[in-house]
Amino acid sequence: MASDIYREGRLGSGVLADVVNYISSYSDDVEIFDEIVKINMAHVIALHSAGYISREDAATILRVLSSLEPGMLSSMPKMEDAHMAVEARVLEGAGTPGGNLNLGKSRNDQVAAAIRMRLRSYLVDIVGSGAALGLRLIDKSRELKEAVMSGFTHLQPAQPVTLGYLLLAHAEEMLRDLHRLVEAYNRVNLSPLGAAAMSGSTVRLNRHALANMLGFKEVLRNAVDAVSSRDYMIESLAAMLSLALSASRLAEHMVLWSSPEFAYIEIPDEYAATSSIMPHKKNPVVAELARAKAASPLSSLVAVAAILKSLPYSYNLDLQAATPYLWSASKDLLSTLNVLSGAVSGMRANRDRMLRDAQAGFVTGSDLAEYLTVKFGVPFRAAHRIVGRTVRRAVDEGAQWGPAVRRWLEEYAAEEGYEVRLSDEELASVLDPVEAVRRRGHVGMSGESFDAAASELESKMRHILSWRDVVMEELKKSQSILEERARAIMEVSRHGDKGPVQ
Repeated sequence: MASDIYREGRLGSGVLADVVNYISSYSDDVEIFDEIVKINMAHVIALHSAGYISREDAATILRVLSSLEPGMLSSMPKMEDAHMAVEARVLEGAGTPGGNLNLGKSRNDQVAAAIRMRLRSYLVDIVGSGAALGLRLIDKSRELKEAVMSGFTHLQPAQPVTLGYLLLAHAEEMLRDLHRLVEAYNRVNLSPLGAAAMSGSTVRLNRHALANMLGFKEVLRNAVDAVSSRDYMIESLAAMLSLALSASRLAEHMVLWSSPEFAYIEIPDEYAATSSIMPHKKNPVVAELARAKAASPLSSLVAVAAILKSLPYSYNLDLQAATPYLWSASKDLLSTLNVLSGAVSGMRANRDRMLRDAQAGFVTGSDLAEYLTVKFGVPFRAAHRIVGRTVRRAVDEGAQWGPAVRRWLEEYAAEEGYEVRLSDEELASVLDPVEAVRRRGHVGMSGESFDAAASELESKMRHILSWRDVVMEELKKSQSILEERARAIMEVSRHGDKGPVQ
């Protein structure tokens, strides 16, 4: 039987080791250990400020709390959770004064606050790494803004684009994901402290001062909602999932385009691996794993939603089972963004191969159909049919997509009742994928319009990074306030002054 500081009254006996092992969150609580300590320090300061405990008692407890480190969990007998372990250490180190550590506070509001604090740190890091990847994509897109290639629909050659333009598309998608994460952060950064078990406490503490010391923007008004809500987990995981899916699309392109069948890009050696038996292999393992790890936020979101479904108000231990999914998804996404940034930076393009495939892939077919309509007045559906027949003839006869098909084009147009006369030079210009890209400047694909689009996107990415920097500075200021107030109590208590430190 194991001892338990909470069982001595109502339950009396010790708890079975098997039960402790089953219900304990010890191994997962390492994630929130620092947050638990900070919350307890802020709570002690609030208790002292409100006159519930003396400065000496507050200082005694704060000194013990200041000495605690996550490693202590491995050296202590296993308990239900880190909250209990911290209180046990305070009782051990502070003696009788430590018995007031939980006055006006429950594990319920404490764990809710700790999860929010840890999650907001992950969100800040993910937003920063996501924006860094976005900037890498923009830098690489500028480098490759004239690298013409086939765009694809249904994984079939479709219309001419540039590799730079496609990389900008990835960055645009990720920017929206980052905005979702910023919005999620705003709803995560709300303080549940003061809610106690589920309906507050007769111990009246300044909830806003508590929130300020711990970096929370606002206070959750309803105590039941404060301890039992985990909707912010769903929102955060959904936003993470959206970014993970965007990253997986980028990773898929890296896998696909680096294969010999495409050979459009070369992945840096340091982001690849070889085979244990096939010495010629260069496998895009980083991109493959990035593609796979997109499943982490997805599976976590499904698991958390399943746990939360139909839970009654207010706190239930089911909620404990949801938290580890939050940490695994955050870690997997963060590491994915970081390695993809390096892979994108070192990626090289095979411009000749891309252009050659674009020239041979009929990707200017829609340009030609539109030209027949605009230049010769052929209705677009008829022009579509004429060009389609021309392409089929070229495929059947193995002809190159170029001036050689002019006579078939004119023949099929005549059969439809339209007179079309094109010079070889005129047709070559219409069918040239490089010229086709230049004609698409109005959608930001080439020239000044591309530069403007890239610059605007870069500005938005840097704005996201600025948000990250501001938030980090705000959290540092709150940490400083907490440390300064704790230090003031501990230092003044040495001189025998018993009044509250505000």
